[in-house]
Amino acid sequence: MLSASSSKYDMIMKASVSLFTERGFDATTIPMIAERAHVGTGTIYRYFDSKETLVNVLFQESIQRFTEKLKQDVSELPVREGFHHVFCCLVQFTKESDYALFFLETKKDAHYLNHTSKKMIENLTQMLDDYFNKGKAEGVIRSLPSNVLIAIVLGAFLKIYQLVQTGDIEMDTDLITELEQCCWDAISFIHHKNRKGRC
Repeated sequence: MLSASSSKYDMIMKASVSLFTERGFDATTIPMIAERAHVGTGTIYRYFDSKETLVNVLFQESIQRFTEKLKQDVSELPVREGFHHVFCCLVQFTKESDYALFFLETKKDAHYLNHTSKKMIENLTQMLDDYFNKGKAEGVIRSLPSNVLIAIVLGAFLKIYQLVQTGDIEMDTDLITELEQCCWDAISFIHHKNRKGRC
């Protein structure tokens, strides 16, 4: 059973990320977070000395969870298998966090990110860059800059996930399979007839 202290911390974290997603970082205030979390403003300041500290803790925990899902260096996998692995991790990450979009859409130059957060983004981006470079070297992935390839895949995924959140579509296994294939077709030279297994 969670202690009262742990419970308050969790409520603050959940309230913060939901508000950051809905309103953005700049439009969210500590009193708003306190009201959403059903705690006093002073309680938040016992855990975090500022809104910037809070968002960086949230961001770093989120990046860490996603990185742990990857578990292995995807550049060591066959290119198509590596893409499937990354895509499944992306699906699982968003399923586990209703507000994952905020973190997935956060740019590395966001003014509220500190050095540690930016370094974690750089490490994750480097891992994906190594993967894309391998695919390009093998002639499997289009010779576009890695940040463009990431934008193509992540942009499509985020747009679909927004439709899921608004209830316009249901993210079932068939949709996930088709979405993965569409994203792969968009960045690859080779359109495989055989689909990868479901996430």
